[in-house]
Amino acid sequence: MNKKELIKKIAEDTGIKKSKCRCAVSTSFELISKELMSGKDVSINGFGSFKLKKKRCRIINDGSFININPPVIEIVFETETNNNLI
Repeated sequence: MNKKELIKKIAEDTGIKKSKCRCAVSTSFELISKELMSGKDVSINGFGSFKLKKKRCRIINDGSFININPPVIEIVFETETNNNLI
């Protein structure tokens, strides 16, 4: 499901106009992004958590050359372990 499909489904299920659903979904994603960019985790009860994970530098040596991958920070989503989600 992509963002457009999510907005359509919310509008259908709730009877709220698509424009209002679009605004709510976009604002939610923006807030999650801002919190993550400021270094904070985002936890939504009954859904899961968005966290930043630091990956260390990797050095790959295959004998003919050495490749160095710099450290990166990636966003990780962990679902809440709750039987109601399944």
